Amino acid sequence: MTYYFYSRISTAKTQNSARQIFNFKIHEGFDSSRLFVEKIQGNVPFMERPEAVKMFDEITNSHSRCTVVVDSTDRLGRSLLDILNTISVFKNNKINLKSIKEGFSTFLDNGEENPMANLVISVMASIGEMERNRIRHRTAEGVSIAKSLGKYSGRKYGSTQSDEKLLQRHILIQKKLQKGLTVREISEITGASSATIIKVKKVLVLRKMI
Repeated sequence: MTYYFYSRISTAKTQNSARQIFNFKIHEGFDSSRLFVEKIQGNVPFMERPEAVKMFDEITNSHSRCTVVVDSTDRLGRSLLDILNTISVFKNNKINLKSIKEGFSTFLDNGEENPMANLVISVMASIGEMERNRIRHRTAEGVSIAKSLGKYSGRKYGSTQSDEKLLQRHILIQKKLQKGLTVREISEITGASSATIIKVKKVLVLRKMI
């Protein structure tokens, strides 16, 4: 088993990663070459974080069983929905996730899914669905109020994110495309939609980056 260690702190000066790293150093299989420390706000999705992308790319290029150790699951994302999405991507790639604080691993030593972890995740998923429904309700309510005040115009026709921003958001997809993986393979690894991968691919082709 190869262990990877992921630490995230915000860019605030009041935070540092010392406590997280101390917990990692006393953990089985610690190796500083497989320690990834991220200084970034928690609302940035896991697969858009530079250090997370480096770690995930290294793991998915290896052929050994890997475990990613985090101090707590909130290091993966600020919202429960982001955390669940990251856990899902890890599980789809047979990457074991171990949370020190929550005290669970998604896979057992024999490679099978951990039923206790699945129970915890299912509870998290139920809460996440409630959060998703609340967001939808609040969004619809806000749109309704804006329309009644004549202030809602919706998304501008033909508006799209810039090519630069698209590439910045999907660094991992870039890496996989540049290594020659197919759209389907990348979708299975990253959980991204085929449409998103194709958009990134078109930009890379136009820029002669692949």
